[in-house]
Amino acid sequence: MLTTENLTAILLAERLALTAFFASITHDFHLAEDVFQEICIKALKRSESFQSPAHLIHWSRLSGKNRCIDLLRARHGRHVGLSPEMLDLLAQEWPTQEGLKPMQRALAHCLRQLNDNKRGLLRLRYFEGRKCAEVASITGRKIETIYQALARLHRELGDCIRQRLSTPASP
Repeated sequence: MLTTENLTAILLAERLALTAFFASITHDFHLAEDVFQEICIKALKRSESFQSPAHLIHWSRLSGKNRCIDLLRARHGRHVGLSPEMLDLLAQEWPTQEGLKPMQRALAHCLRQLNDNKRGLLRLRYFEGRKCAEVASITGRKIETIYQALARLHRELGDCIRQRLSTPASP
């Protein structure tokens, strides 16, 4: 049985992976965050029923997937996305936090190296899910400039991450 402290630590350690999984269903980062928070509350209320970290993570993915689908149906009248079978396969194969840590650390380091304008551009496009035309309008730039800037950012981040991962002792 997991203690409340263990359960909280596991869920927080798996936050990014779970939220990414939920976002793959909802296509909405903010909605995925809401689902993650709901799942955390439910898990804490029934903490005595979890036998292991793997049990908790499996339950979180399954409950979160179902909650995402329920929310989408309530908002749009139906779920449009991956089939339940495909979502089950995805949940089984979704990487654990341990498998992602080196890449996450590299990405976090590389994001910190970006200036505020570049981080703002990424925030608008990917975290807020805005179309390039909207980003162009908000920033007062031409859409072609946004496409170019995003392509350069992808290349810059990719190069930085590859360099970080190839360095043996990168903090």
